[in-house]
Amino acid sequence: MKACFCRWSLAAVVAVGMLSPGYTVFAQAKVELTEAEKSAALVEGLGTAAQLVAFGRGEMADATGLKDFKSPEALVAAGAIYLRAQKATGGKTKPSEAKVEDSDGTVIAEEGQAPSFADEAEALFDEARALPSKDKAALEALIKQAKTVESRGATAGPQVINRTIKTGKVHNIQIAFDPRSPASVTMRGTGKTQFEVIGAGGKTLWHSQGSWGFYNWHPGNGGHKNVTVRVINKGGPPVAYTVTTN
Repeated sequence: MKACFCRWSLAAVVAVGMLSPGYTVFAQAKVELTEAEKSAALVEGLGTAAQLVAFGRGEMADATGLKDFKSPEALVAAGAIYLRAQKATGGKTKPSEAKVEDSDGTVIAEEGQAPSFADEAEALFDEARALPSKDKAALEALIKQAKTVESRGATAGPQVINRTIKTGKVHNIQIAFDPRSPASVTMRGTGKTQFEVIGAGGKTLWHSQGSWGFYNWHPGNGGHKNVTVRVINKGGPPVAYTVTTN
């Protein structure tokens, strides 16, 4: 347990460090990134944000060994990532052509629009404020700093799939990727949900341990260019979920 505590305490410190003006969550290199690489890096950054949210809410006790441990700083760091995404995309996302079906083949239509990255950031800042904190003034300073970070790696924006899955249902999202470009998928739900990434031949490439997750790969060189993201609600209340891809 001590080792877990040290590792995740360090993760929280790194999360707070993300808010410094010189830090960028998007992959940076000395060479100019392609649009596909920028978009994939943005989606990967959103995956990091989803992990920070789970940590901040105390939903990672199995990994950390810390029961009921919550971190408002981690929520603020996640909000900062969403604000970077908002600035990098101009608040725009592309409609996804991915087909969403439940287990009996019924097409699931989109219900309303997903919240903007800016709206998600503000909700996380408010959630952080509501958590116990020894120094509310320091937390407000952290939020102020998060709102003034500069964006990097402007991109045309990712594709967002937004649905609600009812109790006991399974949704299958079929996504095709360009084999010449890196591929990234980020998943997050508002409640207890399991996500899986299924490749060719029904092989499970990855599955989540909670209500969030991200998976990165390169479809070229024998990789998977067509995958299915499976969303499973094993019996809890209806859950709104968002799947973001480059």
